[in-house]
Amino acid sequence: MGWLGFALVLLACSAWGWQRAAELARRPGELRILRSALQALESEIAFGVTPLPEAFGRIARLYPEPAATLFRQAAALLAPPRSQTAAAVWEEAVDALARTSALTREDGGILRALAPYLGATGRDDQVRHLRLAMARLEAAETLARDLDQRWGRLYRYGGVLAGAFIGLLLL
Repeated sequence: MGWLGFALVLLACSAWGWQRAAELARRPGELRILRSALQALESEIAFGVTPLPEAFGRIARLYPEPAATLFRQAAALLAPPRSQTAAAVWEEAVDALARTSALTREDGGILRALAPYLGATGRDDQVRHLRLAMARLEAAETLARDLDQRWGRLYRYGGVLAGAFIGLLLL
């Protein structure tokens, strides 16, 4: 019976470590996709002069998750009958994205910082803030990649070692 407990503790700790490492590995890719989607939004605003609901819907169809979730939610909330501002819709879409992605609070803060400007200011001002957000997402992506390389292996092997240690204590 003791060996079964040892195996279960080892398995649980290992699974936790691998799951945490997978989240760290997923974050840089999600940031890259969001940065690309914001570039597309910049093009829609600057050159296409596309209304926000239509631009959000178009980007949601073109990009994979997590950008699809963000822009699909924003497009749905802006569709008629529209009773919310673009800023409120954008913040609600970012909150929905945060629940399903590997993004951190800081990443969500970068996206939320766009809310007061989308659809409420001039085209040049919106483009300027989108470029600022893209630069900040690029810096966050670099940091996320470094964190994954530094801590990912530690979480994987540390979970196994912690499980073995706790399991041995319980034997």
